[in-house]
Amino acid sequence: MAINQPQGSSATRASFLTDQRVRDGLFAAVIAVFAAVTIRFLSASPLDYTHYSVLGDLTGIDFGDWPNIFYTGGGGDGEVFAVLAADPFGNGPSQLILSVVYRYLRIGMSWLAFGLSFGQEGLVLPALFVIGLGAVAGVGFLSGFWRERFGLKSWALVLNPALYVGFVGDTAEPLGILLLVFALVGTGYWAAIALGVTRPTFGTALFGRWKLLSVVVAAAIIVHLVALLIFDGSMLDSPSDSFGLPPVAYFTNPSVVGFLVLGSGAFTLIFGAVRRDLAWIASGLLVVALGEAVTLHPVNAVRAAGMLPVLWAVTQGPISRPSKAS
Repeated sequence: MAINQPQGSSATRASFLTDQRVRDGLFAAVIAVFAAVTIRFLSASPLDYTHYSVLGDLTGIDFGDWPNIFYTGGGGDGEVFAVLAADPFGNGPSQLILSVVYRYLRIGMSWLAFGLSFGQEGLVLPALFVIGLGAVAGVGFLSGFWRERFGLKSWALVLNPALYVGFVGDTAEPLGILLLVFALVGTGYWAAIALGVTRPTFGTALFGRWKLLSVVVAAAIIVHLVALLIFDGSMLDSPSDSFGLPPVAYFTNPSVVGFLVLGSGAFTLIFGAVRRDLAWIASGLLVVALGEAVTLHPVNAVRAAGMLPVLWAVTQGPISRPSKAS
């Protein structure tokens, strides 16, 4: 008697691997990963290890002995994410972080690194590296996968400077960008929750999508309350000059990079006003209004503007969820 062979799983795998969109996604992911690792390798400095050595002496955290490419977050905000990943519950070292309640608003990446490192201090830096590179690969894949849907502008995802600046510095931008893309075009609420605990200011790109935005805000508020319970900090312990209008901070701390960020924010704001698109208006306004605490180091302005290329890539015109067939 003839026996019918199950076809579903093998046929699905075959069609998935031969799908042109998948091949385009993998191609873009390879490009993004290669660029990210190259930039990180070129950015590595012997001083990076020294920064973490000093940080280890101050906090008592043993970050382990790894190749220098794992230490490029040294000397910047990457150190904050590393300390919070080693002590996400405020049991000791993370109590030493300045403005820790404000910093805790991006705890999502550190929580993930804590889990990926199995709570082992010596595995924190590789965990942050893997999370960042995985996010870069994910953004690259989606850029290629959705090329037919969004056209050439989908490459704005891969060309987003914040993607690589965040990866080099072990900060939350690559993960935040990936979550924002999912929130805008993909799975919605779970991505919005994760975005709210990882990079809540990117939520300006969700203006007009009020349910998703409310989820981001609610998640951020809950994290803020958790931080207030864990740490002895004030409700508003962020730098007082993080934002301000008119945008004089870009001229107080002039730089080519800063002016490019200002230009990108102004373009998004003006184009959003013409299109009456609240997400473009809110995101552009946030970038234009960055204050001296951010523009003093232009790389931080680049990080803060990371939501703009996502808007440029995927939100021009009506947004709808991909159909099941796609």
